[in-house]
Amino acid sequence: MEDIKLLKSIPLFKDFKVTELMSVNMVARSETYQRDQIIFKERAKGDSLYVIKKGKCRVIKTDSFGEEHVLALLKAGEYFGEISLVDRAPRSATVAAQEDCELLVIKRGDFKNLIAGNQDIERKFYRSFSEVLCERLRITNENLTFSHEINKMLQELD
Repeated sequence: MEDIKLLKSIPLFKDFKVTELMSVNMVARSETYQRDQIIFKERAKGDSLYVIKKGKCRVIKTDSFGEEHVLALLKAGEYFGEISLVDRAPRSATVAAQEDCELLVIKRGDFKNLIAGNQDIERKFYRSFSEVLCERLRITNENLTFSHEINKMLQELD
């Protein structure tokens, strides 16, 4: 029941009924990672959604100079890799365990089989997925605007 509560707490599954969450949970499995262990690497083939049950994970992006930048530190109840449930593009960042952690993992193939047999789950998931992407796009737009403003101010100082 703990995993069902965890799934219900994330935006992707917020509108799911308990029985639908139970179906999702049936295709999920738990994985454990030790501190600093790589969960997946940037540019690797993506095929799973990860929900953090315990511990913390860091999202890392390598720039064109080879320097690593921590984009986010995620804690229990947060998730990553959800785009892999929808597309087959390579991972956009590396994710590593910040500390020992336990993750709930849902593979794309298993999830696709689940939603193929249940239109309600499919509809609810894609609606929530779209809402999450829209919110992230708004945040990205704000960050880009701020970045452009900073660059403009720096250029004016030169």
